[in-house]
Formats: sequence, C-alpha cells, structure tokens
Amino acid sequence: MSIKVILDADVIADFYKDNRTGIFRVTLAFFRELSKNNAIETFYSHLSVLHNETSTKEVNDFFSENSISIKETNKRHRRTFLPFRKEKLFRYFYNKIGIYNYKNVHFEEVLGKAKIFHSFYYPINNDIRKYGNLKKVITIHDLIPILFPDLHFNATFIENIIKSIGEDGYAVCVSENTKKDLLNYAPHLNPEHVFVNLLAASESLFYECNDVEKFSSIKEKYNLPEKYFLSVGTLEPRKNVDFVIRNFIRVIKENDIDDLGLVLVGAKGWDYDKIFDEYNNAQELKGKIIITGRVPDEDLASLYSHAHSFYYMSFYEGFGLPPLEAMQCGVATVTSNTSSLPEVVGNAGIMLSPDDDESLSQTMLNLYVNEDLRKEYAKKGLERSKLFSWEKSADELVSIYQKISDH
Repeated sequence: MSIKVILDADVIADFYKDNRTGIFRVTLAFFRELSKNNAIETFYSHLSVLHNETSTKEVNDFFSENSISIKETNKRHRRTFLPFRKEKLFRYFYNKIGIYNYKNVHFEEVLGKAKIFHSFYYPINNDIRKYGNLKKVITIHDLIPILFPDLHFNATFIENIIKSIGEDGYAVCVSENTKKDLLNYAPHLNPEHVFVNLLAASESLFYECNDVEKFSSIKEKYNLPEKYFLSVGTLEPRKNVDFVIRNFIRVIKENDIDDLGLVLVGAKGWDYDKIFDEYNNAQELKGKIIITGRVPDEDLASLYSHAHSFYYMSFYEGFGLPPLEAMQCGVATVTSNTSSLPEVVGNAGIMLSPDDDESLSQTMLNLYVNEDLRKEYAKKGLERSKLFSWEKSADELVSIYQKISDH
C-alpha cells in the first residue's frame, strides 16, 4: 500500500510570482517528480508560515499550468469580513492576536490519516504539530548563515528551522557535508533520523546547446565576446567572485591575451561592494568583464554551453548546483575544494583552494592555452553529470520516506 505524504507548498506559494530562488526550483522539481511516483500518494499543504497572501486557487492554478497533479490538504482563502483591515493600528492588533487577512480550513480526513509531512525549507508549522500520526521531515539545505555569520544575515531563521526538527523529527540533508554540519551543530539529533538526498540539475534547462542561431541572439543580447570564462551565482561575498575577477585580470594582463572575456551571471546579493570594487579597479580592462545580472532560464543552456570554461570558487556550499549545471552543458569546470563541492564534481572538475591565487591563475592559463585539457574536462564533466537526475533524487527520497515510515 502506498504511503500518504503531505508536501509543504509554502516555498512555491511564496516565490512563484516574482522571485524564483534556488530553493524554489529544487522544491518545484521534487513536487513534479514525487507527484508522479506510484510508491507514494502525495498531497500538498499551504498553511503559510509567513502568513503571505496567496490563496489555494492561485496555487492550484500554478500546479495545473505546470502539469503537476496534486490535491490540497487545506483551503486557504481571504477572510470575507475583517473590520478596518487596512488601518495600520488595527492590522498590528490583528497580527498580535494571530488574526490575518487569510485563513486556513483543514481537511481532517487527509491530515489525520497521512503518514509523513515534509517541509522543503520552512520550519515545521505549529498546526502540523497537532497531528501525532504525522512524522515530520524537513530538508536542510545548508548551515552557512550559522557557520559564517559575517557572510550572511539570516542565522536566526536557520536556527529556527533546525529547532523545529525537534527530538523526534527527521532531517533530509542535500549533501553528506551538510549532514556533518547539522550533526555537529545539533548533537542532540538522532543520527539515524538524518538522511542525505543529493540534488540534480534540470535536464530541460541545462543541456548541450549547440544552436548557432540561438547563441547569436544571446551574444547580441548580453554583448558577449567570442571567447569567455563564465561564473554563475548570486554576487555576494560567499561566492568569492572578486577572487575570480582578480585572477582573470592577472592572466590576461601578464600574458597579453586580448581575445578573452569574463562573464558574470547572477543577481546582486548581500554586501556585493567588494566585487564591484575589484571590477572598478580594472579600469582599462572593464570592457573584458560583462556583468549580466539575473538572466531568464531559457538563456542559461546557451550561455553555459558556449563558455570556454566555468569557474565557481565559492567558500562554502550546501550542495552547489551551478557546477552541476555547467557539467551537464558540457563545459570544463573549475571549483573550490571546500564543503560539498567535491561530492558534486568528483574527479570530473579541477578543484582548488578558494584563496590560492597562484593555482587559479595558472589553471585559467592552462585551460586557455591547452585545448585538449579543456576538452578532456568538458567530457569528464558531461559523464559525471549523468549520475544525477531529479527522477533519481525523487526515488531516493521515496526510499527515505519508506524508512521513516517503518521507524
């Protein structure tokens, strides 16, 4: 008999309209695969930990548009009458006593009979704690804000997520390294209740894209050079982009290279001034560095596939999707040798210390002058990427559900 599993859709409801974060994409990929898996019967809840104003109808419409067939465990709708709801003082008072514009109606039949509740990010909702039949599972993506408070600002939220696992809850970590971090930080957790489930990169978004016409328009759109190094990720201190810029400039200056650019793809993140200081210091070489900002999903495969090589020198990652995306597009990949990145890249990429200028500039030069070396790593990366898929990740997650169900 299949296990009834409730998937928390709060991340999807909160971010599908305008800010599709990495965690949103991961959650959506799991919803897509798990809702098709015959070993479990899936439902979704949208109780809104953050009390955001998205209705069940809006979430259902989004799932329908994305061909995801899944039923809800509660109805969330706007209260028809709330006196003076727009007045600031009244709104403050209502929130203080726990009354919000939207309210939930629970379907006790599903919530009372299901076996597992899985949140893909947010702390376990207090409403869910009332159901003793539900085994509570939460995905832990990383502990970076706790481990590196100087590189981040939301440590309290991550602490609350971990606290919500409780004594009898379960955690699913996105890498062995994240599992190690979690158990070090929260030694009270039962190690047998902590699992690892590696992520994947979308096969429809990240693939070898050899479409010449498409690349021609992408090239024009972003003013790309013929030959370029590529880096993808939010522009923030943890991603160590200033290190990549500095060594790129060094390589082209010292070796009189004039046919090579550096393309940085990603939105401006927290405290990005250091990156732009490095960029502004480049002066006459500024034209060699292109900062695109966030780019639409449909442009990524072409951008990756036509890159000369890919650089991801992040100080720390919970998993690290961009290197996997690059390898899946057939690009020679260079990453830092820290945290979870060796689990993703294996021996299919070049791994270096994220503060070793000499090694990075030498690697950049080696890949630039040695076409055979570049092709070798492009091929290795492509082979390595075949070990990962969302279908495989979902199957492994279902196996975890079965183990939890038997506990």
